[in-house]
Formats: sequence, C-alpha cells, structure tokens
Amino acid sequence: MPEKMNLTLITTRHIDMPTIQVEVDNKKYFLYSKYNPIIDSKAFAEETYDRNIENYLIYGLGLGYHINELENLIKVNNKNYHIYIIECNKSILNLAMNNVNLSGILNNPNITLFVMENERKFYDKLNKILSIKNIKIAIHRPSLNIIPKEFIELKYLFEEFMMKQDTIATYQSILDENFKVNIKNFDSNVDTLFNKLKNKPLYLVAAGPSLDKNIHELAKVQDNGIILSVGRAVRPLLSANIIPDYIIITDPSDFLYDMQLKGLDIDVPIIVLSTCDKNVMLKYKGLKYIALQEGYLAAEEYAKDNNHLLVKTGGSVATTGLDIAIRMGCNPIIFVGQDLAFTDNKTHSKDTFSKDIIESKRLRNVEDINGNSIQTSKNLYIYLRWIQNRIAKENDIEFIDATEGGARIMGTKVIKLRDIVCKVNK
Repeated sequence: MPEKMNLTLITTRHIDMPTIQVEVDNKKYFLYSKYNPIIDSKAFAEETYDRNIENYLIYGLGLGYHINELENLIKVNNKNYHIYIIECNKSILNLAMNNVNLSGILNNPNITLFVMENERKFYDKLNKILSIKNIKIAIHRPSLNIIPKEFIELKYLFEEFMMKQDTIATYQSILDENFKVNIKNFDSNVDTLFNKLKNKPLYLVAAGPSLDKNIHELAKVQDNGIILSVGRAVRPLLSANIIPDYIIITDPSDFLYDMQLKGLDIDVPIIVLSTCDKNVMLKYKGLKYIALQEGYLAAEEYAKDNNHLLVKTGGSVATTGLDIAIRMGCNPIIFVGQDLAFTDNKTHSKDTFSKDIIESKRLRNVEDINGNSIQTSKNLYIYLRWIQNRIAKENDIEFIDATEGGARIMGTKVIKLRDIVCKVNK
C-alpha cells in the first residue's frame, strides 16, 4: 500500500458535480469520472442490481453517487431492500460529509453505513452482515484501491472475491458449455478417491520456475509416493522420464487440451474440473475423474442430486489439487514447483510457456523461503493466501515445501526435495 496519498475534490468538466482526484506515487486517477460521475455510477448500479436480491453489501461510500443510483433501481421493484455500505477510509468519509448532500443515504432506514475500525468487533459485525440471506456483494473498485494500509487483509479478501466474480462473468458461457459436455463424458467422480490413499506421501507438482532445479529428484519417488501433476507440468515431467500417477486440470479455455495434453502418449488417470475444457473429456484416452466444485451452481446441484462431494478450487489448478490431495487422505503433502512468485524473474519452468518478468510497482513483494523479498502478482498472492488458509485447517497432515524457491508458504516445512524423497523412501 502507498505510504502517501493525496485526495483533492475537483469539479467535473461536463456537469457541475464534484469528484475526487487521487494522487499516489506521482500518478493521478479519479474516484469517479472527471467528466460525468453519474455515467459510471449508473454503470455500477446496473451491473450490481439483481431483481431477485433484497440485500446488498457495498464496499466503498465514495461521494455516494453509485449508492444513490443503485437505490433508484432497487426501490422501483422492491420496498423491503437493505443496502449495507462498508467504508474504511475516513478521509473519503470526511470529504463526502463536508462537500455533498448525503442525507438520502444517512437518513434512509433502508441504508446502513458502517465505518470500519481495525478491531475485532467491527469484523464480527461484517461477518454478521455477510451471513444475511439473499445478499449480494459489490465492490466499488476505485474505493478499494485507496483502502488504508491497516485494512490490507480486508482488501486482499475483497480482491479474491472480485477475481472469482470476474472469472465467472468472463467465462460464464464457456463454463456452462463445458459442463454440459463434461457431465456426460467422465468415467468416475473424484470423490471415489477420497480417504482411499490414507497416509500416502503425495507430491503436488506445479510448473513454477524452481521446478527446473529439482525435477530429476522425482524419478526416485517410484512406488514410494504419489505424483499429482498439474497439466502444465506434465511435459516437463515426461521430458525427465517421469510419469505422474495423476494429472489435474481446471482451465475452461478451449485451447487447454492442445497446449497441455495433445500428442502425449500417456493414459495417466486425469482429474478434470467439471467446467474444464471439454476437449479433455472428449479426446483424452486415460481414465477421467470429474471434480464438482463449490461456487458453480450447476456442479453444486448435480452433486446434490447424485450424492457426490464437492471440492474447493481456490481459483487455480494447484489450489484445487491441494484440496483433493487432502481429501484423498494423503500425508505428507509435498509441494514441488509451487513458487507462487517470480523466482529469477521467471513465470514458469523452462519446458513450459515461461515469460521473463520485469520488476514493476504493480507487483507485490513477499517473503521467500530464505527470508528475502521476492515479487509476485496479485493472483499468485491470492493463491498463496488460500493455500495457507487451507493448510491451517488441517491438524493431522504434514505439509512440506520442497520447491526450493519462491514464496514462503506459512504452515509448511521447507525441506530440499532430495532430502524429503530420501526420508519418505526409507
């Protein structure tokens, strides 16, 4: 988060209404349009409004324009609505209170403004709001960008929510199409493996740049452990003459099969997310397990109707693989190639479609396995947090980080891959 931020109230160019100019690190942007704040406020309201929803949780008061536009839409069809507004930035609140008329918000019995403090009781209140039935969450993104640094964890939670929301919005039609095909072409459900591999060591292999350092050590695993590989790491493994025990893929893009599996002479059992590229189910010749995920309504309904268990995805193939490995009963679970950061300024292993990363202020600095600073992206940081939170829920499983590079994963023991393979093989 920036140390210094300047907020300036200015009058917009095309309409006599104030907006807020934000200056951070010598860059300027606006909380609303500098031409006409009503236009983007209406866009926010139209995107947020759902005639089937009664309650809304909105992060960001701003100058109240987007709240007023949303309420105008809601009250036409619903008199029992309630809007909860969460605001963490007191500077914004003061600017709004002193320069615009907020009476329509502050004196409205259908609207509650909740000004956050960084204390437990305020988070408890937020949790109560989130537990309300029939509630929709919407984020005023410019407001989230200027959340005070003491609320950084809350910002990260909202960013994780937005990432999931954006993925569904972007890929909705593709997800639905893939699901319709996949649900008719799988061989078995992945839940048939749950608790069937109790106390088996499992190596969860991702395609991070550190995989190049120690991939050869996986050849020594043989029958002494299970290798679960993400799709992107399969080609590097095969190049090292290592055949994984299971493959997992989740990406809905229709080029996934061609990029990761086409032309490979293998029939390794594969775990396929229910919304993954349908070409995998149609073309892959090995045993195909389907994984029905939480958060996708069609998968949840199918699981309920057919008495299947759901998996947690966490937003990536590696996070999904971790949840499945835990549910299989594997112990220990060993991360390999799971950098979650740009080790040596690389995105992936050399045998994949890796790119060089140029240092940028848009990237985040996190602690690496040696206690130094390393850069990562917003998405990778979300996955890191998810993995750490998932690990924290397990008391009886040992988690080993044998990546030998990348971000520090709290809750894991950092051990070289050759050492853990040797230990497990004894």
